[in-house]
Amino acid sequence: MDNNQYYFDAYFDFINFVDERIAELEKIHSKNLVCKKKCCFCCMNTTVLPIEFFSILSKIKLSGKKPELTNESCAFLKNSLCQIYQIRPLICRTHGLLLAYGKDDDPLAKDVTFCELNFTKSIPKLTEKNVLDMDELNIELVRLNEKFLKSYDGELPERMELSDIIKYL
Repeated sequence: MDNNQYYFDAYFDFINFVDERIAELEKIHSKNLVCKKKCCFCCMNTTVLPIEFFSILSKIKLSGKKPELTNESCAFLKNSLCQIYQIRPLICRTHGLLLAYGKDDDPLAKDVTFCELNFTKSIPKLTEKNVLDMDELNIELVRLNEKFLKSYDGELPERMELSDIIKYL
């Protein structure tokens, strides 16, 4: 796995970019977001792309702290707190915000979703500046994943159970 550090670094550079954009959106929507520490309404077991899986795995190995799987809505939640919060995957980072996705029948049109606990009083007028375009982010994530897969020696599934990280530690 060490020979893949370049791809892991590229993944976390991407995540840092996403975190900066999320911070901007959190400022814009602060009055409408109720998500706080221990809010895990949106948390669930999920699958991730291999680049996410192995990048997160590499950080866990570097930390020397093995997460403990639980029976909460996400196996990485412990007492309603995420044990891998700092290195959580893209999907976990974007919960709660206004997220735009292209419609299958009209890719130029967008559907916007968000956590039902947020924006209960009103939904702001939607603009490119106050919505996170998930299609753009997912395209970049898939691009990173494709490069990683080309460098990987072996076969990997299209998506991997995030909780299976424990099996690799």
